[in-house]
Amino acid sequence: MLDSSFRTAFRSLTRNRGFAFLNVAGLGLGLACVILIALYAHDELIVDDFHERADRIARIDLTWTEDGVVDELPMTPGIMGPEIAERVPSAERVVRVSTTDRVLTVGDEAMEADKSALLADDGFFEVFSFPLVEGDPSSALSEPGRIVVSQSLAHTLFGDGDAVGQTLTQAGHDLTVSGVMRDVPRQSHLRFDAVTSFSTLFDSAQQWRFGNWFANSVATYALLHEGTSMDALDAQLALFIEEAAGAQMAEANVQLMPVVRPLADLYFSPASGLGRWGSETTLRVLVLIALCVLIVAGVNFTNLATARSLDRAREVGVRRTLGAGRAGLAIQFLIEAVLLSLVALVLAVGLAWIALPIFRVVADRPVVLADLGMWWAALVALTVGTGLLAGTYPAFVLSGFRPVQVLKGRFSTGSQGTALRHGLVGLQFTASIALLAATAIVFGQLRFMQDRDLGFDVGGDQTQLVLLPEAINEDVVPRLPELREQISALAHVQGLSIGLSAPTNGGGTGSGWVERADGSQQEMLAAMYVADTSLASVMGLTQIAGRGMRPMHTPDSPREALINETAARQAGYDEPGDALGKQADFWGLNATIVGVVRDFHTQGLQAEIQPAFLSPLPLVDSGELEAGFLNNILIRVGTDDLGATLDAIQAIWTDLVPTRPFEYAFMDERFAEQYEAEQRFGTLFLFFAGLAIAIALLGLFGLAAHSASKRVKEIGVRRVLGATVVQVVALLGRGTVALVLVSIALAVPAVVVGMNRWLDGFAYRIDVGWLPFALAGGAVLTLALATVAYHAVRAARANPAASLRDE
Repeated sequence: MLDSSFRTAFRSLTRNRGFAFLNVAGLGLGLACVILIALYAHDELIVDDFHERADRIARIDLTWTEDGVVDELPMTPGIMGPEIAERVPSAERVVRVSTTDRVLTVGDEAMEADKSALLADDGFFEVFSFPLVEGDPSSALSEPGRIVVSQSLAHTLFGDGDAVGQTLTQAGHDLTVSGVMRDVPRQSHLRFDAVTSFSTLFDSAQQWRFGNWFANSVATYALLHEGTSMDALDAQLALFIEEAAGAQMAEANVQLMPVVRPLADLYFSPASGLGRWGSETTLRVLVLIALCVLIVAGVNFTNLATARSLDRAREVGVRRTLGAGRAGLAIQFLIEAVLLSLVALVLAVGLAWIALPIFRVVADRPVVLADLGMWWAALVALTVGTGLLAGTYPAFVLSGFRPVQVLKGRFSTGSQGTALRHGLVGLQFTASIALLAATAIVFGQLRFMQDRDLGFDVGGDQTQLVLLPEAINEDVVPRLPELREQISALAHVQGLSIGLSAPTNGGGTGSGWVERADGSQQEMLAAMYVADTSLASVMGLTQIAGRGMRPMHTPDSPREALINETAARQAGYDEPGDALGKQADFWGLNATIVGVVRDFHTQGLQAEIQPAFLSPLPLVDSGELEAGFLNNILIRVGTDDLGATLDAIQAIWTDLVPTRPFEYAFMDERFAEQYEAEQRFGTLFLFFAGLAIAIALLGLFGLAAHSASKRVKEIGVRRVLGATVVQVVALLGRGTVALVLVSIALAVPAVVVGMNRWLDGFAYRIDVGWLPFALAGGAVLTLALATVAYHAVRAARANPAASLRDE
């Protein structure tokens, strides 16, 4: 019976090619969307899965609470790691990880690691599964002066020769290559090309960074003993921190609590830290989009099947008269639906393969179809399930028609069939409107972020703020006075600042206090801007109270500082000028507040503006520079002949510091990069929303054609009685308008809830208003009416006499 049903189903599909095409095309587009989003989701969900001990690795984060303000910190004090290894029973190994200089010098040639360079404790290659192809993982980082490089970097540095045993220089330290590791897999949250032994830089100059409980400067990872739970580690860490630092924290009015984050949770962690990070909200929304598009495609598939019920009724009547059983007919209709869905899957794979190159660029993921692996079985099951679900209504309704009534022409699917089709079309419209409205909200937030005043002159048509990121090392420090003098003398250079911190490349957060009006100390965490006294003018900060800082010509010179509005407000000053003359102390840099600047963003709008502390470097303005507090160079340049100016700066740099590569970035572009993830998200949203609408319109096209063909006699009568083409179009389109209005009402609450949740990830955001829904509803209504009108006009312009004669 099954063999006969297959043959009959195949013949039926080939006789109705137009119907089959619409069904296959709609479902194929939907499944192609599901395949692409599944590739993206799979790529996100397997990050860090390759580590052999992944289930036993955790990162130790901290919650830092001061005066009721809670900060989640992915970094910990450098002093903490070794003490955990000695005093916390659950931890088998503990390794600290931090970033370091990417520039490596071999002989006279300086080169940069493509990704980043890390500092790590001995045991790094035993905790994490980054295999070494040369060297011993248990001792590769066991001594100062050792470095492990990736295969790619080893080839860049040393060609085809042996890398182990070779020497190079990094950040002023002579290092020996002790191992070569395989290139880090793309599915790793840590991305690096080189790892230097942590002990190399742990000297007296680094004690401020690694030797106290108030400098959160390293990521700390722990490998748990087998059989130990994450909760047990959390409890033991809380006890350890209280014993080791409780008194210091209480004196500083700080509460410090551990947060143990399993490796599997790190990629979607709200506290990012080192490496690359994903957005769980983005992933969930994209999966929801895939579900919406699949619903639209499945509904489309089902709707076209049910719409043809009347067309198949006489066939059913004849076959029932000739002895066909109801079960056999039901099986035939189910087989037809499943065959169509499987053909749609083949089409979907082809469409996904064609779209893959563009999708890779938009999603920034070098995915291939083979990545899905076992997901293909789930996709086939989903496709067959969609076919069975879509075929259920026609299978059991059509097969139940009474032969005598059908052959006499007295048959109908009834109001239930019509209501079902209308309901399914409404569901399509709801999903399409929701996706379009959400897309409008995403792009509205992007536009808001791009247009928002950042509080400083990030660069534009008249000037550009140029950053030389992490430009300063031991080789550069002696040449800084000459660099500043020669670069500042260039015609279009309007200012230059040297220091530790710069926007988007900050020097870290410092714990300290600002004096209140009553003389007490307001504890707070502040973004630290330790640089020369020209930083505020080069950045274009707005002074709202007081004056600028005076240079420190000797280490004993009185230190002055600027704070921002947020710092003044947290210290209890309603008027910024009331903070002038008060004391502030961060990182042990005690200073008198001489000015307050307007709040300014140094990160994307995802993060709230922090209190800011700006203070000069000792001796910078006398030309004697301290290496410990230097990192970045900021240059304000005019845009007239910008290329020539940058070439001139590079020539000066190359002449004075030939061992250090010249790298620069425009500050406005650096800020734009912080929104790349949201930009990709918006582009993907727009693409899939457009796809959902295309599928819905494809289905509507078929339904409108079917509806018009079934009302030929009615239209002919109305035309004979004087109805105009416009009136006929209005007759057929009236129901579509009602469906779209109902769909808008259904889409609004779901989008408001979902998009508010997404927008909550931004400290500065737009409100969800009525405009996105008006635009989305208007677009869907226009396209739907245009589709219906096309068929209505064709039917209305046909010769009424011919229509009535045919009827």
